[in-house]
Amino acid sequence: MDKKGWVLVKLLLIITGVLIFIYLITPRFQKNIYRICDLTTQTNLESIRVALLSYHKDKEGWPSSLSKLTPKYLKKMPREFLSSIKGSSKILIAKKEADFISQRGSHLSGWIYGSYDQKGEEKYARSVLPMSTTLSDEAGNTSSW
Repeated sequence: MDKKGWVLVKLLLIITGVLIFIYLITPRFQKNIYRICDLTTQTNLESIRVALLSYHKDKEGWPSSLSKLTPKYLKKMPREFLSSIKGSSKILIAKKEADFISQRGSHLSGWIYGSYDQKGEEKYARSVLPMSTTLSDEAGNTSSW
């Protein structure tokens, strides 16, 4: 075999080795990215909840929309990252329990705010959750947040 052919074989072996290595470590990186998205969304959700409580304390009432929290209580609306890597700061206002429940799903993005007062068994009144209901690591539903 001439020298050029031998260099080509070495190069192909190195490329194959690198590709196998990438193939083996990619799932680990992907899982970490999902975990980071989950934790960031949970942290952002807590920021929104703290801002809501501060608003309630100052105004002695709840805001009709989460957009009323900016810029005084939140510099800008934080993003939820369960739906995409870029995240979404879209806000949906639910005026009753049925709207809150029906407007959530694994394919949705942004935040949903139950802008109504609690009556009876309604548990999502004045609640904020991500519209996406599926955790990226498949651990469960975001309703427990």
